[in-house]
This record gives sequence, C-alpha cells and structure tokens, in this order.
Amino acid sequence: MDPVIIKVDTEAEILPRYQGFLNTILIHIHDEIEELVIDQNGDLTLLGSYSTPNVSLILSEPPSFSPNYISQLLHNFYISETRLCQILGQLIALACALLHGPRPFLLSLHVKLTRRFLVMFPPSVTSPSRAVSDHVLQRLVDEQRVELIDLGKEDKECSICMENLSETSSREKVIRMPNCLHLFHQDCIFEWLKIQNSCPLCRRVLYEDDDHEAVPETPRFA
Repeated sequence: MDPVIIKVDTEAEILPRYQGFLNTILIHIHDEIEELVIDQNGDLTLLGSYSTPNVSLILSEPPSFSPNYISQLLHNFYISETRLCQILGQLIALACALLHGPRPFLLSLHVKLTRRFLVMFPPSVTSPSRAVSDHVLQRLVDEQRVELIDLGKEDKECSICMENLSETSSREKVIRMPNCLHLFHQDCIFEWLKIQNSCPLCRRVLYEDDDHEAVPETPRFA
C-alpha cells in the first residue's frame, strides 16, 4: 500500500500576447489524511479521514520551469517531503514545457495528496498493558454516554463502523471520548479499548490519571 497517493488534474489556457499577460502557474494543494487499522489477518479498515487547510500558490513568470526549481519552491513553501516535491516538480515542469512558446499561458494544477497511516493491532489482543480496565469502561458509561437527543441532526459517523450516529437505534449507545470528544458507538469503542487504551482517531489516552490502582465496582455496561 502506498503511504501517499498523488493525483494531479491540470487545466491550461493560452493567453493573448498583446494584452500584457505573463506566464502564470496556479497550484492548489488539497491534503487529506486517512487512518487505517490492519488486523492480524492483514485486513484493512478505514478508521477515519480528515483534511488540512488547502494551500494555493501563484507563480507569475517564474525564472525557471525546471523540475529542480519547482521542487525547491514547493519544499520552501509547503511540502516537507523531498521525494514528494520531486515528483510534483517533474509533473509541473513537464506541463510547462508542453505549453511554453511565443504566447503566455495560464496553467492551473489541482493536486490532491492522500496520506495513509496504518495502525497495527498488537500481536496479542489480550495484552493487559494496552487494554483499559473495566473500571475505565464503567467510567465512560457513567460520565461520557451521550443521549441520542443531544446529537440532534448532526451528520456524524462512528469512525469504526462508519454508520451515522444520528440514525442509531434506541438500543445502541453512543460514547463521547473524554479528551478529544470523538464520538463512537459504545459497542464499537469498547471492542477497540479491549486492545488499545487510546482514541482510535487521534491516539489520545482516555484519562491521564492511572486507573490501575482504583478498586473497580462490578461492571454494568448495559
């Protein structure tokens, strides 16, 4: 699986020479992060995705259309990964070379970057060092359970099962994580917390205090 997927759509227009137009390159970058979990069988499941703010660059009559110049420009302004800058630099330079001539041009590039991050299940799903205690699960039930009426008509999905939370049946429960406030079906997140002690989306630990010394009551998760 590729950690970064690059998709580039280009639009080009030859401009009138006599109206003072200059060679112009517009670069629009949309960066999307996908988090996936891989189980012990090698099956992938999308946990969730989110986008960073879009970035737009305008290059008016750049001194060079070489791949190295474009790559360095992207590296200076936005993208830290050298290899990614080199790939984009080559694509942009090739498009400019095809357009370059006696008349100025306007080249628009819409770049979509999809970055994929894998979360691996630990070798032993019963590892006590990673799973939360029954005391923590009960605390989530007592303190973090969300009533369906409180969700209103929010278009939110459980990032584990990908079902809309606002369409949850009355038999299903919803849990809001204590620190990051991400929402999940109770059954879904409890299965996850039997393996990992953090939010599956942002990796934040549920509670900073150590719950191992607490004396748990008899769990009543229903």
